[in-house]
Amino acid sequence: MALIVIVHRKTQQNLIFLDIIYLRLTMSSLIRATSLQGIDTLISEFGGDPHEIMQNCNINNVDFKNLDNQYLPYRDYAGLLEYCAFKFNCSSFGLKLASRQNFDILGHIAIAAKSSTNLGDALTWVIKYLHLHSPALSLNSHPLENDKSVFLSFEINLKPLPHISQVIELTIGLALAVIKKLSNNRCKPINIFLPKKLSTNTRAYNTYFGCNVIEHRNSAGIVISKSDLTLELDHPELKKVQAALNFLAKNKEHTQPLPNQVSALIRPMLPIYQCSNQTISAALGMHPRTLHRELIKHNTSFVKLKDATRRALAEHYLAQNQFTISTISELLGYQEQATLSVNVKRWFGCSPRACRTLWIEICSS
Repeated sequence: MALIVIVHRKTQQNLIFLDIIYLRLTMSSLIRATSLQGIDTLISEFGGDPHEIMQNCNINNVDFKNLDNQYLPYRDYAGLLEYCAFKFNCSSFGLKLASRQNFDILGHIAIAAKSSTNLGDALTWVIKYLHLHSPALSLNSHPLENDKSVFLSFEINLKPLPHISQVIELTIGLALAVIKKLSNNRCKPINIFLPKKLSTNTRAYNTYFGCNVIEHRNSAGIVISKSDLTLELDHPELKKVQAALNFLAKNKEHTQPLPNQVSALIRPMLPIYQCSNQTISAALGMHPRTLHRELIKHNTSFVKLKDATRRALAEHYLAQNQFTISTISELLGYQEQATLSVNVKRWFGCSPRACRTLWIEICSS
C-alpha cells in the first residue's frame, strides 16, 4: 500500500483538505511518516537498498524530505521493522533506529510538550494528543501501589495484533531518550517492561536502558519515580510554542467513554500485579468512590470491567500456542494457576486446556 499524502488545494475561499474524508476512515490504523526518520540511512549502513526494502514491505513513494505530510499503515510500519531485523540479523534494529530519532517526529505535540513547566505536564500533552501521531498507539500513566513510582505503558490498538517486538523496542527506546532529554538526564528509569522473551542477553538490554529489564510480561512501558514528574523543563522558542498550541486547540483531545478508558488501563496493569481499583482510579485522577459512582452511570463496575478484560485476554491467549497455561495465568494477574482454571470454567464451560484444544481445532479447520 502506498503512503497517504495530505494534499492541499487552494480555492478562492480557503484551503481544502482533499483527503480528509479518506483519512477519517483509515486513520485508526495509520502512523505519521515522520516515524521513518533515519531508517533510510540505517538500512544503507547495513548494505541494503531502502527503496527496495520498503517496496517489499508495501511502503511506496516515500519522500524523506516531506515526511510531515505523509501517513502509512501502522501494520506496514511494524512489518518493515521486523523485516529489517530479520534480513540484517539484527535483533536490536528497533533500538538502533530509536537512537537516530528524536522527539520532533511528534511535530506540534513535541513543541507543546517542551513548553511545559515540568516533566509530568509534558507527558500529559503526549498522552492526550498521541492519537494525532497515530491512533494505533496509546500511552497511559499509572501510579503504582507503592505511590512512589509511575508506570508509563504503551499499547498498540490493532486487532489482530501484528508482530510488534521491534516497534515496541523502538517506541520505548525513543520515549526513554525523550524523557532523559527533557529532564536534562535527571529522570532515570527504574524498570523497563517488554512484552516478549528477549532473544539476546538480557544484560545487554539492562545496559542499554540503564535499568532492570523485565521481559515476557506482555506489558510494554517504563517505570519512573513519581517525584521525577515535578522536574522543571527549559522552554523553547515562544513563537513555535504558540503555533503548536493553536494547532492542538483545533484538534480534539482523545477521549473515550469511561468504561473504555478503564479497560485500556486495566490491560497493561494485570501482568505486573498492579491492577487495583486504587491504581486505576489514581491513573484517571479520581477517588475510587468517584470512579465507582461514574461507572454505575454506565451500568458497570470496576470488578465487571476487570473480569471482562481478563475473559477477553484469556480467549485471545488460549486460541494460540504462544503461551503456556501457567504463563497465561500470570499475564492475567492471577497468583495461582488454579484461579485461572476456575474462571475459565466459569466463562467458557471447560478447562483451559480443553478450550485451547477446541479453539485451535476450529481455527485450523
